Amino acid sequence: MSPAPRVLIVEDEVRLLHHLSRILVEGGMSVFTCGSYQELEGMLNLSTTARFDLFILDRLLQNKDSAELLPRLKAHFPTAKTMILSAINSAAERALLLDMGADDYMGKPFDSAELVARTRALLRRGKTEIVFGNLILDSENRLLKVDGNEVSLTNKEFLLLRTLVQWPGKIFNKTYLYDQVWEIKADVESNVVEATMNKIRRRLKESGANVTIKNTRNIGYWIEK
Repeated sequence: MSPAPRVLIVEDEVRLLHHLSRILVEGGMSVFTCGSYQELEGMLNLSTTARFDLFILDRLLQNKDSAELLPRLKAHFPTAKTMILSAINSAAERALLLDMGADDYMGKPFDSAELVARTRALLRRGKTEIVFGNLILDSENRLLKVDGNEVSLTNKEFLLLRTLVQWPGKIFNKTYLYDQVWEIKADVESNVVEATMNKIRRRLKESGANVTIKNTRNIGYWIEK
């Protein structure tokens, strides 16, 4: 059985915080709480190994705008999703917060069943991403990000890199990679795997990736941090 999703709720209204905690626990999630902007900011200032899959943030916390912390949340927890709750429920406000990096936005008051359903949808979306070092590979959209910045890859380059990242340290021979990515019988004379690997290496180096693709001649390729 997979572990319950870890959700951090940041809300300074005690009754609402308890209500959110209850409905999400009943929805099968592991819930953690934070009661102030300062508490959340303090957590981000610490070197933490905590893992969260989703943040639910009240927009205004003691007259402080929690949206200001979105970039730091993304930097600390690159695969976590973020939902903003706000009493301001206009189209302009929703567009602003989504542009700032929020993954979803709900106005107050909200329907509890809808909030739980949208929370589950956000958590499902996160499962398409693979994190390795400072890389995030989004399989649904075929995107690579390094330190949050999108790196351009062709479809074959993405598939080749994803194969390596899914099993760090595992050695894949040229024939296997050719069959898996190009889905045709391997041509022993072709250098397409080598050429594609070199392009990926160059893009990773240029983007500041902290991972390395290695290979041993006539044995295969692997990736490591």
